[in-house]
Order: sequence, then C-alpha cells, then structure tokens
Amino acid sequence: MGKANGLGKLYHADGDLYEGDWQEDKANGNGTYTHANGAKYVGQWKDDKQHGLGLESWPDGAIYEGNYYEGKKHGQGRLTFSDGSVY
Repeated sequence: MGKANGLGKLYHADGDLYEGDWQEDKANGNGTYTHANGAKYVGQWKDDKQHGLGLESWPDGAIYEGNYYEGKKHGQGRLTFSDGSVY
C-alpha cells in the first residue's frame, strides 16, 4: 500500500482534524490542524511537527503568530492574549 503524498485530510478519533500537504505519510508543507476544542494552527509543517511560520489560535481569543521549530514556538513571534495584551 502506498504512502500519503499531496493534499489530504486526516480525521482523528478524538475529533481533531489535519488538512493540508502530505509527504511520505507525514504532514509536510502547509496545513491546518483544528482541535476538537476549537484551538487551531495554520502554517508550515515538517515531519508531523509545526515548523516554520504559523498562526495558532485558542478558543479564549489568544493568538500566536510567529516561528516554530520542531513543534515548539521558537525565535520571533507575537502572542496576543484574550485581554488584548501583547508579549
């Protein structure tokens, strides 16, 4: 059986959803991961991890825009809290 390559969707049993680019059965390229609780990440992926530029938002209204490295916030970024304060 072949591996996932190109555009596609993966529905998780817990209600989470990944939509985007695949390469060799892993999220690679641009994609959106939506959690069942409403949190969302839109941005770049490498080997199933957030990697590169991305925007992450949470149900309370907080937003992070910036860089990720191997699944973690890394380098330049801007975190705006739900009360409007910025870090």
